[in-house]
Amino acid sequence: MYKFAPASENESIVFGSSRPGYTNEQVNLWIEFMQAQNIQRVCCLLTESQLSRYSGLLYLYRKTFGINQICWSPVKDFHLVTIQACTQQILPFLRLADRCQEKVVVHCSGGMGRTGHVLTAWLVAGRGLSNKAAISAVRKTGRNPYEAVLAAPLRGRNPWRVTTDLSALLNACK
Repeated sequence: MYKFAPASENESIVFGSSRPGYTNEQVNLWIEFMQAQNIQRVCCLLTESQLSRYSGLLYLYRKTFGINQICWSPVKDFHLVTIQACTQQILPFLRLADRCQEKVVVHCSGGMGRTGHVLTAWLVAGRGLSNKAAISAVRKTGRNPYEAVLAAPLRGRNPWRVTTDLSALLNACK
C-alpha cells in the first residue's frame, strides 16, 4: 500500500512511499497506515504547488508526528534534489532519525523518482554503499532513481547532463 517499502531490503529506518490522497479522509488513512508501520518522522518532497491541493498537509504532519519530526524539502517533479538541500537538510534529518532509531518515510507524489534518488543518497551517505550498489538496491524496491534522467529529453534537458548531476549528488553524499 502507498508503495511503502524500505530504502533497501536490509534497511530498517528509512522508507519510501507515495503521497496520501487529497481528501482529509485519505490523508488520515495515510497517516494511520504510517503510524501502524511505526513511522515517527516524515520527509516530504512535494512542491508548494503540489501541497496547494491539500488542506494543510504539512500542518497535519506536524500536529501528528511533532514539529521537529517533519522535513519539507520541495523538489520539482522529474528533477533532482539540489546537493545543498540533500546534504544540509534531508540527510541530516535522516541521520538524526537513524541515531534516534526512529523510522522515517520519504515521499514525493508517486514515490518513485524523487523518493528513489533521495533514498539512494541515503544509502550512500548513511549506509556507505557505492553509488552503483545504492542505485541497484533502490531499484530492487521498485523505485527509479534515474527517473529524472529518463524524463530529461521530455523536459528539454540533456539526459547525459542529468546523469552527471545525479553522480555529483551521490558523490557529495559520501
